[in-house]
Amino acid sequence: MNIELLKQLSEADAIAASEQEVRQILLEHARRYQLKVEFDRLGSVLIRLNESTGPKVMLCAHMDEVGFMVRNITKEGAVEVIPIGNVRQLARFMQPVRITTADGRKQHGLLDADLSGSEAQNMRVDIGASSAQEVADAGVRIGDRVTFATSFQKLAGESRVMGKAFDDRIGCWLLIELMHALQQQPLACEVWLVASSSEEVGMRGGKTAAQRINPDLALVLDTANWSKNFDFSAANHRQIGQGPMLVMYDKSLLPSPRLLGLIQDTAAEQRIPLQSDMFSNGGTDGGTIHLTGQGVPTAVIGVPTRHGHCAASIADMNDLYHARQLLLALVGRIDSDIFQQLTDFSC
Repeated sequence: MNIELLKQLSEADAIAASEQEVRQILLEHARRYQLKVEFDRLGSVLIRLNESTGPKVMLCAHMDEVGFMVRNITKEGAVEVIPIGNVRQLARFMQPVRITTADGRKQHGLLDADLSGSEAQNMRVDIGASSAQEVADAGVRIGDRVTFATSFQKLAGESRVMGKAFDDRIGCWLLIELMHALQQQPLACEVWLVASSSEEVGMRGGKTAAQRINPDLALVLDTANWSKNFDFSAANHRQIGQGPMLVMYDKSLLPSPRLLGLIQDTAAEQRIPLQSDMFSNGGTDGGTIHLTGQGVPTAVIGVPTRHGHCAASIADMNDLYHARQLLLALVGRIDSDIFQQLTDFSC
């Protein structure tokens, strides 16, 4: 399992609309195989894996992570910020962060805020400055992007890892792994690997990328965590080490039972553990992709984590491996007959 690739993706900095560091990693791998690459006008990366007269399959993961943006610099040298995406309230206090300047420098600092009830207000980053001029001399200006400064770590056991932005660099890891595994394999469908922009601020890049590709079927790759990290009861369908998750429902998407059944049957045939999950809140790029054109049969396959939308998450590499194997089996199975079975509503 390519842990170094996940480390590289995790430690890249990329909030919505500023995903170049992650985009570059994807482009390097696509160029290795001389694959066709396109972009939508938001910056999503669209990689065509092969040509086929069969159904067009879009596999999508988003590049952006939750983070912050510089909104003001005080005369005392405090760098005031606003959240970009749904950053957890507790993750807005006393966290090491780094600011990426317009010229590419990384300025480290400590994020803090004022506590008002249960909410963080007046968030600011202390970079060690004592005046607005010192901040300017460091190259920081309004509009600069801010991310958590979390190093990737291997944890206890051989397969547990921790890092920032697993939502959704795990999905990006899967895209690259599929690129390597499938680029010479004969397929009965045309595969597009899409790394979307700006999912965390309203599922934007998935929509524009789908409009450009016009897929027949889509599989969205994302992550999720349970609210109680040490709840190992039957209520928790997002347990790390127990296999990938098939999202049966979320606020933006109710997948076709036929497509869900295809995924469940494939997992059973391949002896891949699969957790069945439902999101009571939120959604994924699937919410906009499935409404493209005449409608796109879409399902979400996720890798469980502990913790989310904060400075670090914990995952099990075995879940990434099983998600990879499930996706390989699914893509190898999809052909015109399968697509017809999924979309023939006359019976």
